Amino acid sequence: MKNIMIGKAAKKAAAFTLTGVLAIGASACGASSAESTASAASGTTSAAASGTTSAAASGTTSAAASGTTSAAASGTTSAAASGTTSAAASEPTSAAASADTAAASSDGDIEITAVTSGDTRPYVYVGDDNELTGVDIEILKEAFDRMDGYSLNLQVASFDAIFAGLTAGQYQIGVNNFSYREERAQNYLYSYPYNKISYVFVTTDGNEISSFSEAAGKKVELASGVSIAGGIEQWNEENPDQQITIDYTEADTATKLQHVADGAYDFQIIDAAMYDAYEKEYNFGLVATPLDDADTALIASNVYAYYLLPLDQTELRGKLDAAIKSLQEDGTIREITQKFEGYDGTPEDDQYESTVN
Repeated sequence: MKNIMIGKAAKKAAAFTLTGVLAIGASACGASSAESTASAASGTTSAAASGTTSAAASGTTSAAASGTTSAAASGTTSAAASGTTSAAASEPTSAAASADTAAASSDGDIEITAVTSGDTRPYVYVGDDNELTGVDIEILKEAFDRMDGYSLNLQVASFDAIFAGLTAGQYQIGVNNFSYREERAQNYLYSYPYNKISYVFVTTDGNEISSFSEAAGKKVELASGVSIAGGIEQWNEENPDQQITIDYTEADTATKLQHVADGAYDFQIIDAAMYDAYEKEYNFGLVATPLDDADTALIASNVYAYYLLPLDQTELRGKLDAAIKSLQEDGTIREITQKFEGYDGTPEDDQYESTVN
C-alpha cells in the first residue's frame, strides 16, 4: 500500500492511499437497480458472475474484506466471452453508522475517507505520477479545500466494495461518477451534482447501434452492478422477445473496448467523455452513437453525476454541498471539466436549489 500526500491550500492536506492500479470494469455510472439486502458487518459485497469467464491473463483484482483492492503486477484484467447473462451484484440496503469511523487527523481536522474504483477515465483514474486524478477527484479535492475542519483521505477499492464500505461505515464518500437511481437513493445520500453525463453506444465502424431495440440479439460485457447493466436488464425484463445478452466481467474499460474492436463483443455503452478519453489514449478505431432519451432513462433518472454518502452523514453532506455549490458559482467546475473532458460540464443553477434525496 502506498500513501501519497498531496499538498492543499492553507493548512490542510489530502492523503491518497493507493492499494493498486485497478482493473475493475466499473462503468461510468454506478450501480444497477437490481439490489438486495447485504450484511453491513461483512464490509464487502460479492458480484454474481455465473455467466462470465474471467481470464487472469495479465493480473486479477480482488476485493479484500477491508474494502480495498489488491492488483496484480500488470494491473489489467481481461475477460473471455461466455454468451450468457447472470444476475447483477447487489448493493447493501442497510445504512450502518459511519460517523464514528471519521478519524481526527494530525492537525485536528476530521479525516473523511472517500473511496473510488479508480477506473473511469476521465472521471477517476491513476495518472502517470501514480496519483489519483480526474474530474471527480479534482472537484472533490477543491471542495475539501473549502471545508474548514475536514481533511480528505482517498482510497481505491473494488466497485462492489464501495457500497459495502459505505454501508459498514468504513467510508464516508463514494466517488465513481455515480448517476441517480431511485433504488440507490433509498440507501445512500446524494450530494449536489458536479458534472453532466451522456451515454453512447460504442461499436466498430459500419456496425453502429443507436437504440436498445437495435442491440437486441447482440452481446455486451459489463461489470455487474453498474447502472448501464441495470438499464439493459430492465430492457430485457420489459422486452422478452428482444433480449440483449450481458456477460458480466471485472475487465477494465480499456479491455472491454478492445474486445469490441476485436469482434468478441458487439458493443459497449459508456459516457461520451469516456469514449473520447479512451479513443484518444488507445486509438481503437471505434465509433460512438448517442443513446436516445428513452434508453438513457432506463440507465439513469437524470444526466448528472454525484458523490454518495451513508444515510447518517447529513452534516457532512451539507458541508460538501456548500463547497460544490461555490465551485459551480465561481467557475471552478467549468475549468476542471473543460480540462479533463474538453467541454463545460457544469450543472445548471437550479440543480443547487435542493438535493435529490
